[in-house]
Amino acid sequence: MTVERSPEAARLLALSADYMLEHGIGGVSLSRLAKDIGSNNRMLLYYFGSKDELFTAAILEAYRRFPGLHGLMTALQEVGGGLEERVGYGWRTIRAAENRPYIALVFESFALAVRDPESNSTQLAAVGSEWPRGLTRLFATHGYDPERAQLAAVQLLALWRGLQFLLLEGSGVSELDNAHDRAIAAMFGTGDRGRASAD
Repeated sequence: MTVERSPEAARLLALSADYMLEHGIGGVSLSRLAKDIGSNNRMLLYYFGSKDELFTAAILEAYRRFPGLHGLMTALQEVGGGLEERVGYGWRTIRAAENRPYIALVFESFALAVRDPESNSTQLAAVGSEWPRGLTRLFATHGYDPERAQLAAVQLLALWRGLQFLLLEGSGVSELDNAHDRAIAAMFGTGDRGRASAD
């Protein structure tokens, strides 16, 4: 969902996203961000309401700059091949070098947000909410019943998040690709499409 913003709010949001992608958000106060983007606290609060809402909006603005990630859930429905091929395409899109700045920002922001969930509730609710729904739809398209589709989406997202962590840690891409493909074959390559069993 895109929020209509005034030109000045859009400018400040773009600058905030630029700053976060370049410098991260660890230890960044609203005052520090305002100063570094040429604004002030009062203006940022006027346009965005709170630090949580500004940081959330900036992270989502950054997300839109990475079309491979932003459009991934749609692409998984449109690319050819079976389930394993589509999931393999998804992982290789995520781990592409051009997407690493955003992956790093998401992991950093999530780690900071969970330390103080009450002050970061908007961020925790918004960041990462699209993919569970999209993956559930993907599994449903491939014959999984609704409950199993949701469970399979959680399993896949957990795998992808773990592999992203290892990617940021410095593990080699070929090693991670191999681990991904083996895990996918073990989890989803058995011919079981999650339909309710008769037993």
